Amino acid sequence: MKKLLGILVLGLLFSGSAYAEELYLRCIPKVQDVREGYMARKGATLFHRVLFVEFASEFDLTKSEEPIKSIKRFKTYLINEKGKKDKTNFGNVTYTEKQKIQNFEFEDFFEGKKFKFYSTMNINFDGGSWVSSGIYNSTTVEGNNLVKNNFTWFGKCFELTKKQFKKPLNNGMFELEKS
Repeated sequence: MKKLLGILVLGLLFSGSAYAEELYLRCIPKVQDVREGYMARKGATLFHRVLFVEFASEFDLTKSEEPIKSIKRFKTYLINEKGKKDKTNFGNVTYTEKQKIQNFEFEDFFEGKKFKFYSTMNINFDGGSWVSSGIYNSTTVEGNNLVKNNFTWFGKCFELTKKQFKKPLNNGMFELEKS
């Protein structure tokens, strides 16, 4: 009986991990358009964006009788010029997949008495390559003045191995490796 129970438990463990899929991406954002402010200039490279996603397959009979890929958990990071990962908090994430096209949409906002912030990040796969884009918008009270920053960015993304994710290269080294 113990052997049968052991085989059953191992079978469940293996079958559960068979559907688990992980994705590691590193995106290199470049400022496209500065509408307002001094934080960024057109063409500048921002801190790299890194995304970790663990997918799960689950059934949702309201959508399909086939299992649907959904996000089990995710983390987003900024990589600074020294290669250090700083966790970012995107409050909302949406994932859609149709045929070979994958789309992640992230949104974050904060509003305080002297600071207001809104940011989006979109990461898309068209079946051939990954790209990302985003908007950054902030308003800060400095003395009796409002300081506003508003810009858009766009960048190519590259799939990483788990090792490259855990020990990232600094931004300059990564860009040299990919060029």
